[in-house]
Amino acid sequence: MFLGELVPMAGDDDVGLGLGVRKELLSYLLAKIQQRTSVYGDIIIKTRQALANILIAQTLWEDAANMLQEIRFDQSQKLVDKNVKFDVYVTTMDLYLRANNLSQAAHTLNRATSLIHSIEDSELCYKYRYLQASILDRSQKYIEASNGYRNVFTQSMSANIEEHHVLLDKAVRCAVLASAGPIKVRTLASLYRMTEAASCECFQLLEKMFLQRLIEPSEVAHCAQFLEKHQLQTAADGRSTLLEHAVREHNVFVLSSLYTNIRLENLGRMLGTNAEDAELICARMIAESRMKGHIDQTAGLITFEGAREVKEVSAAILLKRQASAQPPPMHLREQVAAKWDERIVNLCTTVEDAVDMLIERQPVYAKMLFRRNLD
Repeated sequence: MFLGELVPMAGDDDVGLGLGVRKELLSYLLAKIQQRTSVYGDIIIKTRQALANILIAQTLWEDAANMLQEIRFDQSQKLVDKNVKFDVYVTTMDLYLRANNLSQAAHTLNRATSLIHSIEDSELCYKYRYLQASILDRSQKYIEASNGYRNVFTQSMSANIEEHHVLLDKAVRCAVLASAGPIKVRTLASLYRMTEAASCECFQLLEKMFLQRLIEPSEVAHCAQFLEKHQLQTAADGRSTLLEHAVREHNVFVLSSLYTNIRLENLGRMLGTNAEDAELICARMIAESRMKGHIDQTAGLITFEGAREVKEVSAAILLKRQASAQPPPMHLREQVAAKWDERIVNLCTTVEDAVDMLIERQPVYAKMLFRRNLD
């Protein structure tokens, strides 16, 4: 009973003791009882939570996260409510993200995901989904991150307009940074249709990507100043930023629908790089089925299949429009009768043409044939 009263008292800010004293007291207590989980399971959990709060006050994010991560709810003598567990997992995720420990944040996310469907607290669910999108963002899974931020934006009930707008801004930035391809096009389309997105800083880039237009270096520089620190990292090629690499892939994707084929040297010049880098970008996009085509390394030429497909789609749209202008289809019996009549007319026309040709080329034989028929 004494320990049960001591832990809340040591964790209380109004007790009159400094953070350092309370931290030492709780650390000493935890060291003495943490091996006796069968007896002090509940007190161990409360002690770790109290210590985590002190570490948070000292801005020791990772230490606080580690303290919460070591909590074992199955050691409690009482049944712990799922909302309490979920709250601890979400707080731990947040602390690991603040400490830039992405791997541990992702590990805690998996623990929280197993409970999300049974949580009814809307505020906790909102925080979970926001942190989930943040983890995907920092893991450079930009398509999933953009969709996550957009879903949080649409479900958010926040009265703070500025905070609400930040979510959509993050969704737009992640969509712009995503790898070019059909999946990105769908993500861009969903954001482009949202009227609120027009006020985002990187909307101009998003619009040009959605409309399949080539992007200039000046437009890249304008958007880059609004990116977050973790989004300014160098791409896998070691020379360009993540944004520059995403824009080059986009420009390749656009050019693939305009050109049937192009020399790699000319393609590199259009992308603001060399032929080798242009070849690597195209090879990766083709290998990942984000673009159709093949590369002839001997001739230094890449052949795109996108231009042909665009023409096929345009032809299909034209045929569809022509079909829609025709009268509505007839019933099956009417269709059969109409086709039969058409065949009879064609047969009669063919016979008539044959007779005219016979009379023109063999008049004597035709006269004899007709006379025999009359007889």
